[in-house]
Amino acid sequence: MDERNNMNEYLKWRGDLTFDRDPFNDVDNLILAQLAYVDYDGIVFESRDYPMPIKDVCRRYWEIHTVEEIRNRESFSKRSPFLLRPAAESKRFGNTKMCGYVNFVSKSAEAQMSAVQFELEDGTVYVAFRGTDETLVGWKEDFNLSYMSSTEGQKLAVDYLRKNFSDTTLKLRVGGHSKGGNFAAFASSFAGARVQKQILAVYCNDSPGFRDEVTSRPEYKEIMDRTINIIPQDSIIGRLLNGGRSATVVRSSRKGIMQHDALSWEVLGNRFVNTQRSGDSIYLEKVLNEWLENVDDAARRVFVDQIFGILQALGADTLKDMKDISLRDLADAIQMVKGLPKEQQSEMSDVIKKLVASGSKNFYEEMEQRDGLVPDVFKKLLELKGKISEARKTAEYARLGVQAARAQRAQLTKEDTEEVQPAEENSEKALLMEELAKRALKEGILIGDGKTDDTDGEDPQ
Repeated sequence: MDERNNMNEYLKWRGDLTFDRDPFNDVDNLILAQLAYVDYDGIVFESRDYPMPIKDVCRRYWEIHTVEEIRNRESFSKRSPFLLRPAAESKRFGNTKMCGYVNFVSKSAEAQMSAVQFELEDGTVYVAFRGTDETLVGWKEDFNLSYMSSTEGQKLAVDYLRKNFSDTTLKLRVGGHSKGGNFAAFASSFAGARVQKQILAVYCNDSPGFRDEVTSRPEYKEIMDRTINIIPQDSIIGRLLNGGRSATVVRSSRKGIMQHDALSWEVLGNRFVNTQRSGDSIYLEKVLNEWLENVDDAARRVFVDQIFGILQALGADTLKDMKDISLRDLADAIQMVKGLPKEQQSEMSDVIKKLVASGSKNFYEEMEQRDGLVPDVFKKLLELKGKISEARKTAEYARLGVQAARAQRAQLTKEDTEEVQPAEENSEKALLMEELAKRALKEGILIGDGKTDDTDGEDPQ
């Protein structure tokens, strides 16, 4: 299916249907969750007393920003602003009003929380929490989920719902993509009984879950029957700390980790195209869950702090900054690790070794099961190994062909025979054999030690 069959296509072909003709659905949820990634600073007010029509929000946004600027951004969600105009121009969302925009990022608190509200024409409010942005602060908070019962960002999300809805009777839907969905579920669980009663549904779109001390609490269990988990077939992030949560699996036009880009999720009519989880996703979930079981919280904290501390020391604040890190910078980073106290070096090494051991153990367990699943990534590696083996054989034949052709030509030139014409024909055949063999080598066929030929057709011997 073409990548165009996504949320943009949905707005194009279904955007003329108002909510009274076609009620709110999962695709509507993801559109609003993606719009939470848009930077509304200076456009949408924090107060609920001054809602702004989405058409005005769209106009003002594109007065401030350019298409080129948005396309040059480095993040999974960089295309989200391109949903703003088709949503504003549709009958479905054209009368939507926006308010309650906040954007909080703190290095010292290691917290990133942003949210915005959409007042829909059906009389409900969709509260959208932004997922992980391009800041390393936001990504570090994701990793902090592995050893913390609650992060500062999660607490801010709880405060946001309490502040905005503790004294209302509005019907709410709360959601987000990636970490935004995690915040949506956490805030909906712990914002208080009065807020919980207003919530119709909670949407977690490829979102990480929670530690056992969170999922075992009655407040969390109270909201779970209203929680909708949606993941792509290669999901990794959406199965972290999932606690056994079931999920609707949807098809994506991209591969691997890039399926986290929600704009790649395929849409048919007013729903996502359903499918089954891939072998890679199931395998990696097992590996990471076992790793988390075998590494205690203190070791996880040291590992996360050191990795992000090194990136910060190299001057990286965003994902884009990481692209600018040179090989020399990486060499410096290795020296930083070597410069750590031996105890910390040992802890980091132990964490990495357990991750590798967990991966190997789960792989062989899967291989031993007759009807079990062989992860797709290993299938691909085995296929590649076979192709490399065949390429090496072909290269060997090509080398022998060069040698044989030259030997034959040399022999023919030495022979003094009266049958001139046959000799010339044989010589032509020998030259042709040599030329074909040279071409095979020149086109980069792998040779004995796995390296590509760089002799420009000359005999490597």
